[in-house]
Parts: sequence; structure tokens; C-alpha cells
Amino acid sequence: MESKKEIYVGLLGLGTVGTGVVKSLLANESHITHQTGYRVRVKAALVQTFEKERRVAVNPSFMTKDPSVILRDPEIDIVVEVMGGVEPALSYIRQALLLRKHVVTANKELLAKHGEELMRIAKEMGVRLLYEASVAGGIPIVRTLQAYLTANRVSSIRGILNGTSNYILTQMQLEHVTFTEALLEAQQLGYAEADPTSDVEGYDAAYKLLILANMAFPVRAEMAFVRRIGISKISPIDFEYATRLNCTIKLIGEASYDGECVHLEVTPKLLSRTDALATVNDVFNAVTISADVVGELTFIGRGAGEMPTASAVIEDIAEILRSPKPPLVRQQEIGMDGWIKGNAIKQGMYYVRMQFSHLCQDQVLGVDGKTRFESVASAVEIGSGEGGLTRVFLVAGADLEQIVHIAECLQVKFYVILPYEGEFVLPEHSEFFTLPAV
Repeated sequence: MESKKEIYVGLLGLGTVGTGVVKSLLANESHITHQTGYRVRVKAALVQTFEKERRVAVNPSFMTKDPSVILRDPEIDIVVEVMGGVEPALSYIRQALLLRKHVVTANKELLAKHGEELMRIAKEMGVRLLYEASVAGGIPIVRTLQAYLTANRVSSIRGILNGTSNYILTQMQLEHVTFTEALLEAQQLGYAEADPTSDVEGYDAAYKLLILANMAFPVRAEMAFVRRIGISKISPIDFEYATRLNCTIKLIGEASYDGECVHLEVTPKLLSRTDALATVNDVFNAVTISADVVGELTFIGRGAGEMPTASAVIEDIAEILRSPKPPLVRQQEIGMDGWIKGNAIKQGMYYVRMQFSHLCQDQVLGVDGKTRFESVASAVEIGSGEGGLTRVFLVAGADLEQIVHIAECLQVKFYVILPYEGEFVLPEHSEFFTLPAV
């Protein structure tokens, strides 16, 4: 590839991100050539239909429905996959790598589930597999872990990894709307898909967290190890209590490793207003890396959309042009066989809102005014509503599974459990922290 001055790229997908890549390569052609020494040309794009209206003008001959036109073209050195989903994207990427083509992908689900296999193939074939665009859009978090923190031991990664959920929660907080209303607005603006499950139930953030954790830690984990809770049960009343606790609610992905156990979770949390992530609103993402030498590094930027994701794809293309050979494997990854089986148990404080029927009211409240939570932890009731059939508690010293177990044993009609990361210390006497009912 070094002997060429013109490099051809094949696109698998010409949707939002694919059109962004085409437009960006055209707009920045001279700059990319100056930086890398190569002129980058998109030779062909795989599409599902020719009739679809696109946000970039392309010659019809540029598009194809046959993946082999791209995968078997000897002139195409780099394949960019922006079609999404696991199949047929996995088969196409595998084939491209086996044909010794470099691959750039924005596909977080595919990488979370099959990344290890694809990286092994890329290494064996002597080509690059890059995926900056798969996590946090235009934020260069993947490159930071791959290239700039190799002398550091990363202990934790924490952040807002899904722009759609962050937008919805921001609207619920600032505009006092319901989850359904905020979701509808996000869909109208193009931030949320027609089927928003992956975003609002935490799958998208979990895929991204898993990719980062498997890069940062000398172990390998899988999706089954990620404790995941979505935002669809959160209501305006939860934001009322969060405000009174000087908190806000954010969907947080967190990965930590202490040398023995790995902890992976994606869950909405009550964050103190003093937390750096509390001020990250709308569709923005933020990631904080904690490492032993450098300390904490925080990155904030747009986490999705046409141009931020296209920017990450183009940066990966430029990286391939500068360094077409795979880098040496980091020492900490050598000899790691098997998986960490399990998840570190984290005890802390939780905000719990329960709705229950008259039949189970006595079971929830127990006897002598004590709650069932006090069998496993300290608990303070901070509010009630709907004739006493909705109760809100702060529970300290319990694990999430213990609280869920109690809620399910009581057969409550509805419950919301959010980790509480505020500054409040649970008092010995609950009357010091009783909030009026919302």
C-alpha cells in the first residue's frame, strides 16, 4: 500500500454515517492528503436500495447491492462498515480481513460480541481493525486507551455513553415532561430510532462499556457480566426527589478492575450536582478514565450523529495510512486465558420508589413502623404519595440484588431503584431527613 498515492475505500452502508463519511472526505480532501500523503477516494458503497433519497449527491454507478463488488476489488484497500447490526456485517468484515483489507467500523454491538475473534483475524492477516467511531462518536477515547495510556494501569472508566438517553433525561429534568413525551421529541429530532430499546434500556451503553473495559483491563469480559438497567421507568416524580436531594439523574456506564474482580454496570443514578457528569446535558457524551500515573482524564463531546461519527471514521482511515501494520500486542494482554466469572459486589446507597396495593402495604412497612429493607440495611423513608401506596426510601448498606429481591418478594406493582451518589450521609434518626410528599 505504501507505493500508492491514491487509496480506495469501500463503504458498507450509505446511511447517516456513510453519507457523513463521503461528505467529510470530499470537504477535507486536501487536508487529509497533506497530513497523510495519500488521496483518499471512496470507490463504491453497498446499499439496500438505489431509490432512497440521500443527503449527498453520488453517481448511481457508485452504489451496489453486491458486497463482493467491494470485498473482492483488489484496488480497495480499506473497507468501512457503517451498516450496523451483527449480520451480515460480521460476515462481511471477516471476509474483508481474510482478504487482507484494513477495516474501520462503527459497529459497537458487533465488536462487543465478536471483537476478540475479529481482532485475532486482523492480527493474523497483518491488517488493521479500527473502531474509534464505535464508542462516544467523535470523542477519541479508543485511541487514548490504545496509544496514549500504555504505560498506565487503568483502574476505572466512568461516563455518559448514550446521547439519546442523556437527551431524554435532560428534557425530563429541564422541561418537566414524562419519559414518553421526551422520547417522542427525541425521535422527531432524529436522536432516537423508531425502536429505541437499545438506547433507553441501556444495551447501547453496555456494548460501548464492554469495548472500553476489554481494552483497558488485562481480562476479557462478555455482555452477561454487565449489570444493566434502563431509563424507561423513570418518572418526573423521581426528578422532583433528585432536585430536593441536590442531585440529577444520568444513565452512567461504569467499569472498574482491582486486580481480582471486574465490575461492569450501566444504570441510571442519582448524581450529586457537584459531580462533573451532572452538567453534561442533551446528546453529549462524557468519559472519565482513572489511571495510576496520569490520574483522571475526562473527555466531553457529541456522542453520535452524522459528523461526529464520520469524524472518528476518517481519523481511523488516516491512522491506517500513517501506520498500516498492526501494533505490537500490549504485554498485559499476553497469556490471559479464560474469563472473569462474576461481578464485584458493590454496596452503597440507593433511592427506591415503590408503588404497591393495599394488600401488600403492611408487608412493605412491616411492624413497628420499620420497613422490610431494615432486615438487610439501614433505610429512611423520605416521601409518600397516592394515599400512602407510593413510598420513597433511601436505603444504605445494601447491594442492588438485595433490594430487588425484597421488592419482588413483596410483589409490589412497580418499583424504581437508582444508585445514589450524592453527598448525603444517612442519619441515625430518620426524622432529620424527612421530605414532604411530592
